[in-house]
Amino acid sequence: MGVLLVRLDDELERKLNFLIKKLKIVDKSTYIRKLLDNSLSEEMIKMLCKNVEEKKMSVWKAAEIAGVPLRKMLYELDKRKTSGYDEQSLREDLEYALK
Repeated sequence: MGVLLVRLDDELERKLNFLIKKLKIVDKSTYIRKLLDNSLSEEMIKMLCKNVEEKKMSVWKAAEIAGVPLRKMLYELDKRKTSGYDEQSLREDLEYALK
């Protein structure tokens, strides 16, 4: 496991301490790792949705990279009102699924 040192400005530290106190968090490091994991996952989904919209990859491939089921990736695309899943994408996804 790698180690990352981060400097927090006063406002960020205030928010973090507020959440830790209100949520009665005991292990600060575990909580921060969870926040970081959630944020990175969301950023990855956002980037992959953009790639699908720009037709740089299929939905199936984006789901595979994100480590989520195809249905979840389709939900994320719909949530973002992202188009990009057309007949060609469906064909690519079906070919990929049948390999």
